[in-house]
Amino acid sequence: MNASQNERRAVGLFVAMILAGIGLLAIPWFLTPPAYLDLALRDAVFASDLSKHRVTVTDDQTGKTMSAAVQRIGGGFVARLGRINSGSGVYTARIDGYKPGTARVQAAALQQVRVPVDLTPAFGRLELSIVDATSTGNPVAATVNEGSRGVTSEPQRTLTLDLPPGTHRFSATAAGFCESNREFEIREGKVTKAALPMSPDLKDDEIARFVLGWRNEPRDLDTHFRKMDAVGFPHPAHVFFGHKIGVLPNNVSFARLDVDELYPGAYETLTVRNSAVGDFVYFVHAYQGTGMIGDAGATVQVYTRGCQVKTFSPPSNCGFRVWTVANLHYGNGRVETTDVQQCGPEGTTVIEKPAQ
Repeated sequence: MNASQNERRAVGLFVAMILAGIGLLAIPWFLTPPAYLDLALRDAVFASDLSKHRVTVTDDQTGKTMSAAVQRIGGGFVARLGRINSGSGVYTARIDGYKPGTARVQAAALQQVRVPVDLTPAFGRLELSIVDATSTGNPVAATVNEGSRGVTSEPQRTLTLDLPPGTHRFSATAAGFCESNREFEIREGKVTKAALPMSPDLKDDEIARFVLGWRNEPRDLDTHFRKMDAVGFPHPAHVFFGHKIGVLPNNVSFARLDVDELYPGAYETLTVRNSAVGDFVYFVHAYQGTGMIGDAGATVQVYTRGCQVKTFSPPSNCGFRVWTVANLHYGNGRVETTDVQQCGPEGTTVIEKPAQ
């Protein structure tokens, strides 16, 4: 590079510096030179898609508010707020359903800055699987409602719903199945994974079906169905996880445990056949986990022909690990269930205790 080229480069650089200075001088002395702000927003818990939201941003010093749509840019979500005062500042970002987030900004005059903001959801997430109650994990396409509000516009097998914290009750309907209703507890910032079991309408020799569900500890609730005059344990006429088909003295089966599950959010199902003539008792045992039956948020639904259903919840004072729900009597082609609704300690009913 010769001396002439060096001279031209120096002149060009000097002119650029003058023009930049003129740009700043054009801003009145009593105004702070501007900068330009983008916020890179992130759901810090669920990594949700934020592109359908708008963000409102408040300058904590001046109280001025701005608003912008959140856009998906690359692999992230960006809100282009535009002009702010240069220098240091603190801004509060708000999006519906999230707790306010804070952006701490340091921006030189005329600089474009992008500041990350993590947002904490004020809602919880329900991941719901709709399944056949008589088998494990067999999906059913169903229409789901929460109260009178339709959740699905067409039948779905799985749903992911963002919901306010608290108890939510859903119902599901599907061809060939009885309507099913379940309550789910939603916690802020947490994922609740649960099944919504649906009972097929009873057919052939089936006369009744018990479906147990629970949502909290103790983690393993077990279904028991026993002929009242059966003596000793185990017994062929006592159905539970260790003996899943009940058998009468004439070697005819009268009930089967269709589904045995181990954790909250799941379900257990027992189906009774028309060979179950006489008197039987259905009860629930907290086999594993901490707490008592009353802590589990348990329900039992009893289905009879024509999708007639009766729902049981434990007594409010159920501070024990055994819950005797109901008696069942079958004779002359008629099924009768009688509420028992009693809770008691282990040892008051013949059951198998967990190994220590």
